[in-house]
Amino acid sequence: MSYKNIPRLYINKALKSDLEILLEVKDTHYLRNVLRLKDKNILRVFNGVDGEWEALILDRFCKKIKCVKKNKEQSFTEGPCLYFSLIKGHNLRWLLEKATELGVKELQPIITDRVNIRSFNYQKAVTHLKESSQVSERLDLPKLYQLKTLKEALLELKNKSQKAIFCNESRNDVYLSNYLTNNFSKKISFIVGPEGGFSDKEIKFIKAQPNIQSVKIHDRILRAETAVVLIISIYKNFLITESKVN
Repeated sequence: MSYKNIPRLYINKALKSDLEILLEVKDTHYLRNVLRLKDKNILRVFNGVDGEWEALILDRFCKKIKCVKKNKEQSFTEGPCLYFSLIKGHNLRWLLEKATELGVKELQPIITDRVNIRSFNYQKAVTHLKESSQVSERLDLPKLYQLKTLKEALLELKNKSQKAIFCNESRNDVYLSNYLTNNFSKKISFIVGPEGGFSDKEIKFIKAQPNIQSVKIHDRILRAETAVVLIISIYKNFLITESKVN
């Protein structure tokens, strides 16, 4: 089996040479019943801290593994923080998956006036982040914050003195790509609204914040999850260009 075809698993446990690890039930189920792995099969494991390790399954029930050798040293994703409004279940999962794959560093779910959903399943969201990190070869997980109101989140952002970009639907704003040409920063946040956009009151509040720049990302109205993919793709293009220059 080629290296890229070796199954990959995120586990929240320390990793080091010759360490034997007892897996959680859900991970055992995944290895045995989903991936159909067996005793003596090889997999890759990572925990977001100790790099990626090649591990050996030690029993036919896939309950225990042993770290054999380190494949990759730990590295951490350089990416933005995404402030996103809650959207419907399947679309939310898609948003979280693509944001993870494209390299978002932090995720802040927010409640806005026009959202139809007022609850957020934090643990389920973390599961989506783990799965996406496993398949996309990330060595870390995005940091996921607890649900906040828009006002709470933006006031916290202001107190941190961090710059943010409000991805607005206004046709009068500068394009995101044009703005980043002269204002690119690795440490930046993006604010994306729900289906139907932000209310007039919210837009007024957002634009009143001195650390937030309003931009447009497209000439058409985009779904929230589509907007996220476009925003992060534009950001990554600037990040790659800067890395080549430096």
